[in-house]
Amino acid sequence: MADDSTDSLFGIILFILFLALLGYAAGGISSSPSTAGTTGGTSQSLPPLAGGSVASCTGTLKSDESDSSTSAPSLNLKVYVDPMDPGRKCATATRNSTITGTVKVTLAYAADKTQRVSNTGNQTASVQVNGTDNFCVSAVAEIIGMGIKVTIPKVVEPCMMTVPAMQSTPMPAATDTEDREDGY
Repeated sequence: MADDSTDSLFGIILFILFLALLGYAAGGISSSPSTAGTTGGTSQSLPPLAGGSVASCTGTLKSDESDSSTSAPSLNLKVYVDPMDPGRKCATATRNSTITGTVKVTLAYAADKTQRVSNTGNQTASVQVNGTDNFCVSAVAEIIGMGIKVTIPKVVEPCMMTVPAMQSTPMPAATDTEDREDGY
């Protein structure tokens, strides 16, 4: 009788461990909410946004936007991408010489606005980021304190809002033939 109860207890313990292992494997992969521009998968942190201020931008012009609050635009934002390194993006903001105020230009991840690189200047400011391959980057230019702002939500499309999904790891095969015979 003791053998049957020991076998039953052992079977229950193995079943609970199996469920715990399944829960652990499933818990390591969490779905992120659906967002336009994503490729799906799990939400992970983006690589650190590296870059800084530059004297001017080079590369291929991808976007040229101006504010439309006045007949003569008071602020212009241009975004460039390096044709040899698509992860390198650069933005230049220029204010109309008839307007006074400090210009600020910012490049940031579209999915994580806390990661951003900014620069300010009297009439023109430029900033460059590196290592943003395939990630959605937004650009914003503003004249500080004037409420004049130009935004480019996605510098290059298509792009991903988050990093690619982690691949699930298959569970190891049972090594003990007794475990397989019992179905555990």
